[in-house]
Amino acid sequence: MTAILNAEKLSFSRGKQVILKAMDISLETNQFTCLIGPNGTGKSTLLRLMAGLLKPPAGSIAFKNHALSEMTTLEVAKAITYMPQSTVLDYEFTVSQVVLMGRHPHRKKWQFSQKDDNQLAEKAMKQTGIYHLRDRYITSLSGGERQLVFLAKAITQNSEVILLDEPTSDLDIYHQVQIAEVIRELVKEGKAVFAAIHDINLATRYCDRLILMGNGELVAAGEPEQVITDLNLMRIFKTHTYTYNDSYFGKRQMIPYAIDIKGEA
Repeated sequence: MTAILNAEKLSFSRGKQVILKAMDISLETNQFTCLIGPNGTGKSTLLRLMAGLLKPPAGSIAFKNHALSEMTTLEVAKAITYMPQSTVLDYEFTVSQVVLMGRHPHRKKWQFSQKDDNQLAEKAMKQTGIYHLRDRYITSLSGGERQLVFLAKAITQNSEVILLDEPTSDLDIYHQVQIAEVIRELVKEGKAVFAAIHDINLATRYCDRLILMGNGELVAAGEPEQVITDLNLMRIFKTHTYTYNDSYFGKRQMIPYAIDIKGEA
């Protein structure tokens, strides 16, 4: 596998509040990397930095050895897709129209959708299982259906790197698994996918690599078996857990059973 997006010594602050501290992240093609950590630890900020939406005051980010800071907004959008945690669309756009918005970086100004654009959008809608909703208004859909629409839009952008901020949050288990399965398909197609996910068991079931964050720092990175340990989870989440390798999938899983009320690791 080949490294495609690299962040070195990445730091970020808001005023006197330090959010990220000298983080090193490397994403590879054909790999699904999951980012886990407590609320407020800087996961969303990290994703926005790596998408080129924020400028780091310290450190560097490179796509295929090209510094993001030297790339145009259009060049970055063609290389990297970013799907935020929540997207609000109050206008009466159809599902097809929303998905086709993913082709915006590839169009010339005032250019209408081309045949290739429509084919990519149709493929993405079929891949995410929403093709039958293509003529529905986005405002009429459930939360899970809307999330799949925005994932289809991200796929239609056809970038080599896809960054997702909690794509499975607030979804039922059917839609969580559906989105995770779609991500696995994208990885097989050669994409590098980096997603912040709160459900640790879902992350270990589907991801190739895990990155554990705490207090704006990288705590552990590697295969799920290396990262998801009772000690790491106690240290970062202040929660007692039982971790084990699932006999059916052979994947690392965890069961939380008590919080550390005293805050002692």
